[in-house]
Amino acid sequence: MAKYTLTSYEPVNLELPKPQVPRDLVDSQIKKLLEPLSEYHEIDEERGVLPGDYLVVTTRDAALDGNRASHFDMDHSIYHVGAGEMPKSFDDELIGMKAEDHKDVHARIKMPLAKDGELAALTMGVDVEKILYMVEPELTDELVVEHFAPATTVEEFREGVAKQFGLPDMAKSDSRFPDLVLDELAKRLVETPDPADRLPGMPVDALRITCAIDALADHLDIELTDDLITSHMPGDDLEQKQKVRKQLEEQGKADEMLVFAKREAALSWLVNNSKVTYK
Repeated sequence: MAKYTLTSYEPVNLELPKPQVPRDLVDSQIKKLLEPLSEYHEIDEERGVLPGDYLVVTTRDAALDGNRASHFDMDHSIYHVGAGEMPKSFDDELIGMKAEDHKDVHARIKMPLAKDGELAALTMGVDVEKILYMVEPELTDELVVEHFAPATTVEEFREGVAKQFGLPDMAKSDSRFPDLVLDELAKRLVETPDPADRLPGMPVDALRITCAIDALADHLDIELTDDLITSHMPGDDLEQKQKVRKQLEEQGKADEMLVFAKREAALSWLVNNSKVTYK
């Protein structure tokens, strides 16, 4: 192939527009923000606790694996069943309880440093004092101005809530990552690719990417050790990679093998050092 150059050999730092936050996710967050401004009323009917109910509860003698756990204590507190404040196994124990009922609850909870599948025993006495329903205030421009400044309208408030949902950098293991950084690298190609370097059936875009990665590989001057060559062969494990390499060498394709390994090494450097973020 002809020799090619790039306008820059620095790693790619690509910014993508942040995808639109789903409306139901924004609605859910707004609902949480309105809870402190909401009114709570006791239910009129005589029934047990249902998922989604708000309760007034008091807990006693909370313990984890028999050890006192005072951070689980609640004293005449409003508790939302199913909101994720406590493990689902705890909420399941409350279902069906009626106002003024007491129950010794036994639930299971995963602790932050626990191994996968390892659960601690959470026990406590629970008094369900009241079963409530919540009445949210009407979301108006006036309410926004009073409680959620500097927003002055409902639309501004919604936009501000949506912006709270940031996205982490794209993981390098994301299948889109190599393609995105390679596309950006190809834009740096100075020369027009030589048609003679185009393999039969190769798309023009693929040729530009190949020329760009070759230019990067030449610039990096990667030392292709024997182990590095083998590591860049196709295959799921070392044995498969060694088998592919041997086949290529036996077919007299050692030169093509080295070119492939050099490109793969350059691609690895590019992926490891580049970043894809969201605006």
